[in-house]
Amino acid sequence: MKNLKYLFISLLAVLFVACDDDFDTPNVTEPVQGTAPVLNELTEEIDLVLMKKNEGETIVELTWSESTFADPIGVRYYVQIDTVGNEFANPLEFDRISETTTAIKVGGLNELISGRYPPAKQVELEARIRAFANEDLNSLYSNAVSMKVTPYLDVPIPAELYIYGGATAAADLAGALKAHGSDDVFIKYLKLTKDGTFKFSEQQGEGGYDYNFGKFATLSDNIEGAGDDAGNFKFNGETGWYKVEADFVSSTLNITSHVVGSATYGFDYDNLYLVGDYNATDPTWDADNAVAFTKVSEGVYTIEKAIKDGAQFKFIGQQSWGDLDWGNIQENGNTGILGPKTANGNITFDGGDAEYTITVDLNAGTFTIVAKPVYPTELYMTGNGVGPDDEDWNWKNELQFVPVHSHPELFWKIVWMKGSGNFKCAPQAAWSGGDFGRDGDATNGVYAKGGTDIPVPATAGYYMVVVDLANNTIEIAEPKVYGMGNVFGGWDGGDPADLFTVDNTNQVIKFDGVPNDGELRIYVDAPTLNCDWWQAEFIVLNDKIEFRGTGGDQDRVNVTAGDNISLNFLTGAGSITTP
Repeated sequence: MKNLKYLFISLLAVLFVACDDDFDTPNVTEPVQGTAPVLNELTEEIDLVLMKKNEGETIVELTWSESTFADPIGVRYYVQIDTVGNEFANPLEFDRISETTTAIKVGGLNELISGRYPPAKQVELEARIRAFANEDLNSLYSNAVSMKVTPYLDVPIPAELYIYGGATAAADLAGALKAHGSDDVFIKYLKLTKDGTFKFSEQQGEGGYDYNFGKFATLSDNIEGAGDDAGNFKFNGETGWYKVEADFVSSTLNITSHVVGSATYGFDYDNLYLVGDYNATDPTWDADNAVAFTKVSEGVYTIEKAIKDGAQFKFIGQQSWGDLDWGNIQENGNTGILGPKTANGNITFDGGDAEYTITVDLNAGTFTIVAKPVYPTELYMTGNGVGPDDEDWNWKNELQFVPVHSHPELFWKIVWMKGSGNFKCAPQAAWSGGDFGRDGDATNGVYAKGGTDIPVPATAGYYMVVVDLANNTIEIAEPKVYGMGNVFGGWDGGDPADLFTVDNTNQVIKFDGVPNDGELRIYVDAPTLNCDWWQAEFIVLNDKIEFRGTGGDQDRVNVTAGDNISLNFLTGAGSITTP
């Protein structure tokens, strides 16, 4: 009986708990009635091209009335976006909002819709508010407002843009060609090669953003994807000179020919001319008498001119004011980027009346203005390791280099080196400034120009020293003296049979028994002496070594087959003897 009592009490407890649960959380099988939000109508029509540069700007402020549900439950709101006419069958939704107002920003809307709608194409959208309480209650929806927007392809807008690849004159990134940029539109005029590849970068070097295939929404018909791992573009038009326009506002990449009058611009012309007001001697803006460039290669032209301060000039393709002219791209200036007629201004430059080399490269769409280097006309050496015994950093013997004909940057000298000690060079035989030595150690006998004394080799004897002031190098090498011409059997040069013998024991360089009669021609050679043989020649005249240097043809000396030639570069004496 006692057990039945306890069982009855337990059953009552279970029933009580079950009834209590039902009372606290009743199941909802029908939507709880409430008030839907009312979205305020827009004050003006929205028809907007979305732009990356404006991603932080607000398109519209949406405001709506509060939504209430039958029970006092917290409400959250969501802005829904869908195509007009789709009845929100598949809406996109922004993150939830607790307030009854929100700002729709350019970047936020573009990010939300870019996965569904293609860039650079207008789409009509409508927006509404969804009010939400919890999962057991149906959402309530506002009225809708509409807008027209054109989304963009979300890629970074570069501050600068460079083009490179096999289709261009710059095969790799290190030499990439800079485009002219303004208002997020970049333009470059250059030669493009049919079926060549190309791409863009924000910088001329590694580590920049890669603007390759897929980074523009719209391409002109002459551009396609190369289908390679690098994501290159491929140019499928005919080889020619083109305008490349990368528009980050509309996300378009276009390549078009440039036509002025009857001229379609090309990349190679027989003649190019300089016209303007750039110095005191040439005609001023006189196209009929414009000065001709020298054509270096296909599409590349150079000219050397003195240029004054305040100079302005252009390049023209005919000696008249015709359809072909090039200048600084878009406006007056000196960007180094070429622009054709209708898209250029004058090139401006302050030259200070110095000499400059102007180079125009139509292939690359560039121009450069480079000051001609001013080299010394004389060069000397001194030290305790070179020359006669009494030479000891005192310029006593005026150990003068020989200038190379037509190469003002090059000097050479065969000099006796003592087996120990050092030397330096200077543009005068005195400690009056401008002296120089080496920087670091030699590579294959070649030092970089610097300020440290140059050590001589450990073995005493004759050595060839070549100074290249253009490349800032100093070379020490074994002397190579060759015969040239009919006396030595030909004009090819560099024949080992024509090489003079270095006799350091007797301090001479000699050739015993020349093979033929005729006029004597002798020259020197070395790895860094980059010149024609005659530009570094000399002869023996009146028992002295006479160097051609920068002068004209020397007096000729005839020799007879079998004659011996002896050269003493320590004393400057030379002899031609018949055994």
